[in-house]
Amino acid sequence: MYRVKKIFKILFACLFLFKSSRLSAESGVYAEKFSSVSLALEKKTGVAAEGRAENKAVASEVSLVRGKDLYALTRDAIDLIGGMKSIVRPKERVFIKPNYITGGLDGHDPVTSGEISHPLVVAAVAEECLRAGAKEVIIGEWAERPLKINFAGREGKEGAQVRRLVDLLNKKYGQRVYLINLMDYTTHFKLVPSKTKLRFLAIPNIVAEADVIISIPSLKTHHKPSPVSLGMKNFMGIMPSIFYGEPRHKLHEAGLHQVIVDINKALKPDLVVVDGSFGMEGRGASLYLGGKPVDVTSRAGGFIVIAGKDPVATDATATRLITKNWQPAPEDPDLGTPWYVHHLRMAYRQGLGNIDSSRISVKGEVPEDLSMNWEKSDDGVYPELPSDENR
Repeated sequence: MYRVKKIFKILFACLFLFKSSRLSAESGVYAEKFSSVSLALEKKTGVAAEGRAENKAVASEVSLVRGKDLYALTRDAIDLIGGMKSIVRPKERVFIKPNYITGGLDGHDPVTSGEISHPLVVAAVAEECLRAGAKEVIIGEWAERPLKINFAGREGKEGAQVRRLVDLLNKKYGQRVYLINLMDYTTHFKLVPSKTKLRFLAIPNIVAEADVIISIPSLKTHHKPSPVSLGMKNFMGIMPSIFYGEPRHKLHEAGLHQVIVDINKALKPDLVVVDGSFGMEGRGASLYLGGKPVDVTSRAGGFIVIAGKDPVATDATATRLITKNWQPAPEDPDLGTPWYVHHLRMAYRQGLGNIDSSRISVKGEVPEDLSMNWEKSDDGVYPELPSDENR
């Protein structure tokens, strides 16, 4: 019986790999045929030297801005690190990955609960890409549950509430922004190396073939297995549940922290924009799991946006911002609380970017002026202590 189930799963996966992509006008997916459905193999397997003393990463720039106009704040945060034209070139295809983990759930507002990325931040990033000359901007997520992402939704009630803003952008710039569920429009996968027992990870072609990749997480603490959920972890939402289960339990079993590093190593995200309008503390990443909504304006005197081209440094800066007085604090203040977030420490050790604050230049607000003591999860996930046998 076990062998029959295994064979069925393999056949189902094969059928999915070779299914044709139906590009409907309703979803607005770009009308382009793919000639190949073969799995491409990423050949780059080099890993930078591990350990702080051997990390040769150059200094990273991260912006931190605060104010009341979230759309303008997002633009300002990007401008402080060189502007979108330093990231997107004319005619390039951009993939934006917001955190839409509960974008299809009805009955409450996932935006003000801090569960998902604010529509104004997502739309502002998309418009900056268009202004820089992007050929098209694809905003997507792989919905891991048997429900569709509700990109519309009633304002203040439910859904991602972003479709109206995207419609306005398409009216202004032409039909160049698309909202998709990756599960519906992936035609094949790119296999990339993994240091876990899985050896390879499957990345949807729409993401793997994008010229520019951007992550837009909301500012959140998280339950086990990670104290925070930010830009790097956000890419777990592109991973195909048909291979890894729901909610990607096979990736957790293989070693989630290294999986997060492997995904980011393969994708090399060009930009992370952390939405600090509404967030979540405690047992995030959703109300269902016991997370507690945070209105950032009530704690910081305004909305916050954090942006950077180094995903590790950007996440480390966001982590520092909400973990004031978290104990224990590492003996080295330059490493700080990000040292006790396993995937951030691993990413730093493996040369993906900086967590060392002495190598991070923060532009805009002074981080110490905005540091907050958000409630951490009560399941003992922090601190995630260093383990030399699992870097």
